[in-house]
Amino acid sequence: MNRTRNENGFTLMELMVVISISVLIAYALFIAVQYGDEQVRTAQLSMTLQNAARESLYQMSQELRQTAPSQVPTGANGNSIQFNIPDPSNPIDADFTVNWTGALLIQYARGGLNNRQIIRTNMTTGTTSVIANDVVSLSFTGGAAPQLITITVGAQKSLPNGRLVPTQPLQMTAQAELRNN
Repeated sequence: MNRTRNENGFTLMELMVVISISVLIAYALFIAVQYGDEQVRTAQLSMTLQNAARESLYQMSQELRQTAPSQVPTGANGNSIQFNIPDPSNPIDADFTVNWTGALLIQYARGGLNNRQIIRTNMTTGTTSVIANDVVSLSFTGGAAPQLITITVGAQKSLPNGRLVPTQPLQMTAQAELRNN
């Protein structure tokens, strides 16, 4: 006896085609999300580098503003600078002039870990601190006994996979007018 069965459902071939298409769509979505996530991380890293460079420029220029042209013994050309700042505990004499007697000798230079940090050294006390990381260049210009010093910082992060962020080093510049005469 021949009975015709009314079969409902999918064949094995139809299921395999649907699963294959679903896997391809999921893979494409995964790649798109992964690329977007990488772009967000790169943008965040660039902003972090920019903020760190800006903060280091601000700190250096604020401290340089406390000195006088005659208190920059090594000039201001090169990748480091030394200068005197008034004694913080007694910056002004009784006659309202800057007290250079107890001045602190400060140095800013590139160094530290893989020569990629800006190091602030208080040469008077011997204390050091790192004020920026991922620095690829640092320069000070202004000549001997300058009134105005230009500071340029270049920053770039090298990722573990060898990729550089940003692709060209970020260059930031600030100027500090030496105010105390």
